[in-house]
Amino acid sequence: MATSQELLDQYFLEMRWRCLSLAADLDRVQWAGDPGVQSDARLAKLRKAIASLLEDSPNRAERVQDIFSDHTPPPPYDRKSQI
Repeated sequence: MATSQELLDQYFLEMRWRCLSLAADLDRVQWAGDPGVQSDARLAKLRKAIASLLEDSPNRAERVQDIFSDHTPPPPYDRKSQI
């Protein structure tokens, strides 16, 4: 298994590119100038995910996946409609 230093050496440029790409995407959304977008739930999820990335604790990927998961309860099962 690779050491932390080896992993950072191997993936730093890719991680840097992903950060720059996300920053550029967020800039484009802001520059488009739609004031209503600031209350968009998707943007709120992105901000929450970014904040989660900054926490120095394990399982960041799991927490980010959970942020973007649909927590809506499934519709009730109607057995009659399946017959």
